[in-house]
Amino acid sequence: MRSSFIFLLAGLALIAGACAKQNGPTHGGAQGRAAVDQPAPSFSLKDVDGTQVTLAQFKGKPVFINAFATWCPPCKQELPGIVKAYPQYKDRIVFIGIDEQEDAELVIPFLTRFGITYRVLLDPGAFTEAYQVDSLPWSFFIDSNGIVRKISRGFMSPEQLKDNLAAIDKG
Repeated sequence: MRSSFIFLLAGLALIAGACAKQNGPTHGGAQGRAAVDQPAPSFSLKDVDGTQVTLAQFKGKPVFINAFATWCPPCKQELPGIVKAYPQYKDRIVFIGIDEQEDAELVIPFLTRFGITYRVLLDPGAFTEAYQVDSLPWSFFIDSNGIVRKISRGFMSPEQLKDNLAAIDKG
């Protein structure tokens, strides 16, 4: 009976929490790990069109990063709230989606299906490693000085998104 209860709790935690990443890299030490009130680790990734994008090119602007995957149910649940918020904030905050370890051919139809018009980058593992992302979705809120102000792990409601964006929005 007790082992059934523990199994049930573990299952509920998985369902309610974030998606475990598939084939994710192992993580070394905490060097470069994204942490609240610390500088955001740099990254350089290609977007779905093949253009190289770096965090440094957004210096002086607040940045919202949402790590997701097309197969992740909580990601699909929170994306409509992010898509809805984007037009309200796009002139003040850079929105970046980072798809974890999937090809553009799979991601592009997903972006169309969800109406995602902000920039989406493809991560072969470098972002995952630098930010120590071990489940999805994860979101990072970086202020205009490049400091991580909030981190959200797992599903984020539209209200939580609004509160987290307020932490980096000076407009």
